[in-house]
Amino acid sequence: MICLDTNVVYHFLFETELTSTSESIIREAIIDGMAIPMIAYNELLYTVGAKIASIKYGVKGKYSFRKHITKYGFPDEAIEKVNSFLGDFKVTILRDYQDRDELIKTIKSYRLTPNDAQIAITCKHYNIGTLATFDEDFKRVPWLKVIP
Repeated sequence: MICLDTNVVYHFLFETELTSTSESIIREAIIDGMAIPMIAYNELLYTVGAKIASIKYGVKGKYSFRKHITKYGFPDEAIEKVNSFLGDFKVTILRDYQDRDELIKTIKSYRLTPNDAQIAITCKHYNIGTLATFDEDFKRVPWLKVIP
């Protein structure tokens, strides 16, 4: 099983300089199966929603996006885009592993953001040793092999 970070899926869904790399990662990961922690799923929904609001409505920045959501609701297109990807590629959503002490230890030991530490300990809990991400910070986590 390979765990997907938010950025790999984002670059797969939107044309960027990293799209071809994301496509290659996902093509190879299909063989082993793919999973995404709930926290990364949450990040992905937000990021895709913000991108769609930016493209379609000219919304710029997180506060403008929050105001847009308050007025118009969260973009259905973002939910559909993310969930279609997960369904089409049979990506399992993992419940985040909840252990406050381990989270704090991981944040401090490997100099990670709380969300990244949550992804790392969730992978550890599910015995997933490979994380597909463009985030170099995960290379400091000894139990994770980072691809690409």
